[in-house]
Order: sequence, then structure tokens, then C-alpha cells
Amino acid sequence: MNVVESLKRHARFLAAGLLSFLAILAAMRWSEGEPLAQPSADVGLLIGFVFVAAFFVINDTSGQGGSKAR
Repeated sequence: MNVVESLKRHARFLAAGLLSFLAILAAMRWSEGEPLAQPSADVGLLIGFVFVAAFFVINDTSGQGGSKAR
């Protein structure tokens, strides 16, 4: 499995996780009267999302040799 296939395979899960997290974050920021968009803090969110996607890709691509039981 290559990177694109792995991302397609997990696209629904990644999208659902990202959207639910952003909705909760927006509700928390709104309830505290903070601005919804905070570029300096939101860069960290993007980095975290990339790490989660990379985790799925690494797990999917590292099993190509058949060494992992699935």
C-alpha cells in the first residue's frame, strides 16, 4: 500500500476527527470570548493533524513485507 492509498483508506476517519476537534475548539474559544482563529496556535493544530495522518501511513506502509500479522 502506498501513501495515497493509505490516506484514501483513512480519509473518513481523519476528516471526522478533524472536523469534530475543530467544532469543539471553536465552541470553547467562542464561549470564552476569544477569537476563533488564532494563527500562532492553529499552526500547532495543523502539525498535529499531519502527525496523525503520518502515523496511519507509516502503519499501513510498514506492513508490506508481511512481517506484521493483520
